[in-house]
Amino acid sequence: MTAAIELHDIVKDYPGVRALDDVSLDLRAGEVHGLIGENGAGKSTLIRILSGGTGPTRGRILAGGRPVSFHSPVDARRCGISTIFQELTMVPGMSVAENVMLGSEPALAWGLYSRRRAERAAGAMLKKLSLAAAIDPQAPVETLSIAQRQIVEIARSLVRASPVIVLDEPTAALSDKEADVLLQILRTLRDQGTAILFVSHRLDEVRGLADRVTVLRGGRRVATLQRDEITATSKLIELMVGRPLEQLFPPLAPVRGGTVFAVDRLSRRGVFHEVSFSVRSGEVLGVAGLIGAGRTEVMRSIFGADPFDGGAVFKDGRKLRIRSPADAIAAGIAYLPEDRKGQGLILTRSGYENLTLASLKAYCRWGLVSWPRVRSAATEVASQLQFRGRLEEPARILSGGNQQKLVVGKWVLSEAQVLIFDEPTRGIDVGAKAEVYRLVHRLAADGAAVVVVSSELPELLHLCHRMIVMSGGRVQAEFDAAEFDERPILAAAFAAHVRSGKHAEVVQ
Repeated sequence: MTAAIELHDIVKDYPGVRALDDVSLDLRAGEVHGLIGENGAGKSTLIRILSGGTGPTRGRILAGGRPVSFHSPVDARRCGISTIFQELTMVPGMSVAENVMLGSEPALAWGLYSRRRAERAAGAMLKKLSLAAAIDPQAPVETLSIAQRQIVEIARSLVRASPVIVLDEPTAALSDKEADVLLQILRTLRDQGTAILFVSHRLDEVRGLADRVTVLRGGRRVATLQRDEITATSKLIELMVGRPLEQLFPPLAPVRGGTVFAVDRLSRRGVFHEVSFSVRSGEVLGVAGLIGAGRTEVMRSIFGADPFDGGAVFKDGRKLRIRSPADAIAAGIAYLPEDRKGQGLILTRSGYENLTLASLKAYCRWGLVSWPRVRSAATEVASQLQFRGRLEEPARILSGGNQQKLVVGKWVLSEAQVLIFDEPTRGIDVGAKAEVYRLVHRLAADGAAVVVVSSELPELLHLCHRMIVMSGGRVQAEFDAAEFDERPILAAAFAAHVRSGKHAEVVQ
């Protein structure tokens, strides 16, 4: 196969740290090249170099066999490289169609922008992704969920028909069904001659899609494997972490406590309807469903981030009056949002400050913050979470996994009795996932009531004592662990779409 892009002996230094150390990699036409590694292994730095976001300290880049230098993303696009980042690059004030067609705007004969053509082309691409009914091309991007914005980003890259596509965690925010649609599209693009770099923490996807897989660890390339050399996911994990990984999902402890938290017929007009569930002390309750089912919207209303029209929230048998997140925090409810950067962190502040945001009063005396106490408490919880970074640095420069640990650690320090985790392992590596799973079970074992919202059904099947399934803004079914079976769970997830007469693959 022809090498469309080649990286030779790439080194990238930042003050005090070498992010990449003599990394070589090539992307070939008609091939999917998988790139895996723990958070902080250097994947994001390599992607930024490929996309023109930063330059290497040393090393060579070849495009079509010719040396090139990328001084900006424009240079990379001129060489035919289109990048879909994990942290999305949307223009919130513009419509879906305008974002999809950004850089490929259709024009009339006089050079004027044609909104109608843009909406038609964007709609056609969304339909190709089997998502036309879920996303309106005329809708403002700022009204979309994280998963829907991810779909818009993917559609924009496909519109450009780039010979080289770099995808950073493209399925992290997608349901299994949507991920399957995207993976099939990538196979089609590969068969048409596109060179694809596929970066993902979903190792089963990498094994099923990639023709070759490169593993990074500590900024160095430790292996590049052919498809027939990837005999098991466990082999990839060992290469990533440098050791055999212990059991990914810890064993479930039995639930012994009574009901701590309950939601009774919670409703928000046009969004979700009469949602009811309860959680016992020491229990992990899973919330399954497709994108658009209303899962995140319910959790945001419980936490006071969005209003609800009817119903009630109870804790320890007492009806709560929650009008803002401050009310929820005061009542002992924590919420880890799916959008960690936009809603879970203050990116310009240090790890110390982010970890103690929800419990700052505990480290104050006479209105003054005791910074030694803040640093001591933050250091202790960071150690428990195996945080790999410098807590004095601003959160924005940390890897995705370390950022997620800051959000989790913030609520651990708050000592909340009810914890809601919305997509807690989105965009983090398998080692960090195992740490999050252990933490969830530890919190439950200590008596907390834990709710986990996840688009990864296997995660819920192994992590939870009980599961509710949402579809069309309603709870469609409930299952105990002894009843867990993918088929009835998926049937419940599609229930509202089947009743409405819509094809299940169209509405997600």
